[in-house]
Amino acid sequence: MTLLVDRLKQYKANLKLHERFSYNFDINTTLFSETEKNELINEPNAFYRNIKLKELIKEKANGSYGLSDLNFWIINNWGGIGSFKRNEKNEKKIKIFSNQLSKSKLSKDTFGTISSLSKISSFIDPDNYVIYDSRVIYAINWIIMTSKQPEIKYFPMPTGRNKKLVDFDINTIIHLTHLDSYRNGDLFYDHKEAYFKFCELIKKLSKEVFDNQTIKPYYLEMLLFTIANNEIYNELTTQTNIEIKPNR
Repeated sequence: MTLLVDRLKQYKANLKLHERFSYNFDINTTLFSETEKNELINEPNAFYRNIKLKELIKEKANGSYGLSDLNFWIINNWGGIGSFKRNEKNEKKIKIFSNQLSKSKLSKDTFGTISSLSKISSFIDPDNYVIYDSRVIYAINWIIMTSKQPEIKYFPMPTGRNKKLVDFDINTIIHLTHLDSYRNGDLFYDHKEAYFKFCELIKKLSKEVFDNQTIKPYYLEMLLFTIANNEIYNELTTQTNIEIKPNR
């Protein structure tokens, strides 16, 4: 675990997260009062604006997963996932998700849309849950693999929309790196526990990486999101060497 922390600290030291994090969103919605909109606008950049948004939504939701307008704004507008339509089926899926969170076990169907659903939990309860996004999972899996952390399993990858990450499938690279374990089928966390194991790991690591016991876990999630498309992609494409032996 020490090497994992050291690697993450190095990434953090090599970039100014508050400047590099560039995820913007449109605040043109009736969900926020003019006062709340002004609070968001007055933040100096996208990094602090997203942090302020988490604070506002946490207070607004007050632990409830039943605010449909807010839930679908988080997924569709902030998250940019238009495929998760507002309908009875998906409203039911959010309700099931909230129930399964309390039991710390997700069904396969729920985990199938974890990229969308985890966005809601990361805003409603940002002290305990983070976003299970293809970028952050890609980044953490690569760092686990290259840091040689046998005590930590890998996290199953959700479907991603990022062409760079889709072109270089991290699952295949992991399987080729651990052929013996692949045959035994125990490389990855099961869908039932993967989200909870990920949140636990990020909560633990964030305190050590940022040297702050009160730091919110989403700081590390935002760091992983930021480095996935550049630092991690560059490492993967320069350090990976797959040789196919010819038949004889």
